[in-house]
Amino acid sequence: MELIRAKMFADGFSTTGKGAHEAEVSYLAKIGFKTNDVEFANELRYFRNGIMYYGKKFDKIYATKVMKFLKIIYPLLKKMCDQNK
Repeated sequence: MELIRAKMFADGFSTTGKGAHEAEVSYLAKIGFKTNDVEFANELRYFRNGIMYYGKKFDKIYATKVMKFLKIIYPLLKKMCDQNK
């Protein structure tokens, strides 16, 4: 989420308040990410709230899926942010 916010800020956008996280995730589509990646990022956003606020836990299989996703998405976002420097 931090890299998405950084990219948005570099592109002249900012989000705050209610709906900010949804806007950040949807920005992935605007910058060219595939629909299934945007949908998975939105799922992570939703589940993060369960983890942070309700103590929800997830199994190793789901954690492995998340790590695989992040290993692909993080470098792409990092590169986009670095290009704006």
